[in-house]
Amino acid sequence: MNELKLKIEQHSNLTCKEPEQTKKPDIRVVDVSSGDLLICRVEAKFLQGKAFVKSSKIVRLRPKETLVIDEPKLLHYFSCKDADLKKYRRNVPLFVVWMFNRPCDDIGGITVFQEIDKLRKIHAEHPYRRHDRGTASNDFVAGVKRGITAKYHFSIKETRPIEDLLPAIAQAERSAKTAAQSHAVTAEQRHHPRCADCCETFTPKFPGAKLCLQCWRQRQ
Repeated sequence: MNELKLKIEQHSNLTCKEPEQTKKPDIRVVDVSSGDLLICRVEAKFLQGKAFVKSSKIVRLRPKETLVIDEPKLLHYFSCKDADLKKYRRNVPLFVVWMFNRPCDDIGGITVFQEIDKLRKIHAEHPYRRHDRGTASNDFVAGVKRGITAKYHFSIKETRPIEDLLPAIAQAERSAKTAAQSHAVTAEQRHHPRCADCCETFTPKFPGAKLCLQCWRQRQ
């Protein structure tokens, strides 16, 4: 994850910060010069060891192409995206990054990513990719089940190469700044609307005023 943070900061004017809450995605990418304007969020996943060997029959994906994620976390990311949309009144991208460290000659050692809305669409269209793995002894702590056994699987074919992440973040930065500027203009217009007659900005004497004082007097 530190390598991912370093890459983002070295190739942009943005800063990677810790999430506001521990359950939020790993990285909060902000523009410090714009008052910590939230640009996007990034969640880092690390895949190692053997692939899901029964995936062809159970989730209909070849073992080496499967990308696994804890389903409760996936659903939480959906909620996080919705909460950001409500709070900031704009789309805040949430990118999930998978780094492969599996012993596969052709795809081992690569890194891919995808935006959460794309993953949400796949999740809705392919419910059969959900699978509950068997419970193991290390899933329990003091007799209480802590391990997450509900898993969801994506295909590597449904993701984008890591080389596309920085351009995607740059696009998110442009969108965030455009939206912030638009919100600022709208707020300014509420305080200083344009007169319906002379089109000059004015400070209204009462809420909903359409005319500046001079034009109002001319109409009397």
